[in-house]
Amino acid sequence: MKNLFILAILSLFVACKQAQPPKDYAVIQGTITNPKKEINLRLYDPVSSKSTLIEVDDNGKFRDTLKLNEPTYFTGVYEDVFNIYLKNDMNLEVNFDAKSIFKSITFSGDGEAENKFLIYKRKQNRKLMGENYKEYLGLENSIFNTKTDAYVADLEKKIDAQKETLDTAFIASEKEDLDKFVESIQAQHEEQLVIDKTLSEGKPSPKFADYLNYKGGNSSLEDFEGKYVYIDVWATWCVPCVYEMPYMNKIEEEYEGKNIHFIGLSIDNPEHEKKWRKMIVDKELMGTQLLADNQINSKFIQDYHIYGIPRFILLDPKGNIVTYDAPRPSEPRLKELFNSLNI
Repeated sequence: MKNLFILAILSLFVACKQAQPPKDYAVIQGTITNPKKEINLRLYDPVSSKSTLIEVDDNGKFRDTLKLNEPTYFTGVYEDVFNIYLKNDMNLEVNFDAKSIFKSITFSGDGEAENKFLIYKRKQNRKLMGENYKEYLGLENSIFNTKTDAYVADLEKKIDAQKETLDTAFIASEKEDLDKFVESIQAQHEEQLVIDKTLSEGKPSPKFADYLNYKGGNSSLEDFEGKYVYIDVWATWCVPCVYEMPYMNKIEEEYEGKNIHFIGLSIDNPEHEKKWRKMIVDKELMGTQLLADNQINSKFIQDYHIYGIPRFILLDPKGNIVTYDAPRPSEPRLKELFNSLNI
């Protein structure tokens, strides 16, 4: 009778445990080795554009709960960035060394399988793209398709092999993402082939004409032939553009009197001319400062297939393209490029 009583109690305990409803929140916790002082872990949701700051203590430990409306892909930010998948009722442990996040990051607990897959996917994506993704995009059609198909097939195989452990919403999302990837990367491939044909080194640069000049009047690209031309495509609302401005000023000072002309080409709304002029003064911008005629839809911008800024372009003294995507002023590679051309 005593044994039967114990078995009854155990059965009741198991039944109660099984009947517990899923939690309406997710838990994320872990330890960061070599934590940075006064830096917390940020989880950014690219869909809602909202961020959650998770406090990291002096020992690198962190823990927080998040109430989610739906399964969410977060961008984890701790000096470097990485992906995290969370849904309610998960209890995910994340550990990494701040000095080498991608080599050291580990996941355990609920959500381990999904987040390990994201790490694997990132590694495979980097193998596919290589060090210069434009080289991959510009591959001959059959080679491009072979590499892309192999990448997709590998990820699909891995998903199918883990159907029993991966969250069903995650599986559906990842398969949909692969379909979107194929469609998007094919379009980028076709565009890159056009870019390589029309904007390769030595090709005549697309032109612009009668852009408003900060110092008065209007200027056209042909006005600057006879010297190398380094064009900075920027806007007042672009944070990375503003970051480059002090570096740009230093480069211009260093190469003053050399065989190169510097142009700042703003794609601000022409109606916001006062704002453009104010930033030129506030940031003490040098060189020739021009305002494009139709923002990002200006023909010159469209001809260069520019969708994001800052973008830097280098032309030779004859107006031909040296590179349609030159290094930024903050990158040592820019001076190396200038020196290789004896500027």
